[in-house]
Amino acid sequence: MSRYNPGMRLTRAEIAQFLDEPHTLVLATLRRDGWPQMTTVWYRWDGEAFWISTDRGRAKYHNIERDPRVTALVDAPSREASVVAYGRAEVAARAAAANEGTLQIVARYVDHPRAYLDARGDGARVLIRIRPEKLVSWKLEG
Repeated sequence: MSRYNPGMRLTRAEIAQFLDEPHTLVLATLRRDGWPQMTTVWYRWDGEAFWISTDRGRAKYHNIERDPRVTALVDAPSREASVVAYGRAEVAARAAAANEGTLQIVARYVDHPRAYLDARGDGARVLIRIRPEKLVSWKLEG
């Protein structure tokens, strides 16, 4: 009978490589009533912070404006590896600057990011930076 083994941490180099891959990020923000609100988003990792883009009408934007504490999970079940970041989010750019940052994020996932964004017709975008105060990672041994 096999015994559960929680695995081991990824090294800094493994974390950097893992986060450079185009996984999705599950972002947990805090709603006004205190319950978590979770959203799957595309992201970009710059080695120090996660960058996401959203419309100002979204719940995650309003939650972050009210309470910047967030948890971000990047998970790859097929690789049996995950990275969790606990930190604070801040609106880093609005309008045109947000659009350029958004293009950098979307380019990780689609071949024609500008056409993709134009087809979506999103409203006023903001670029959000999440600076982890704590990173936790794991992978199954093997």
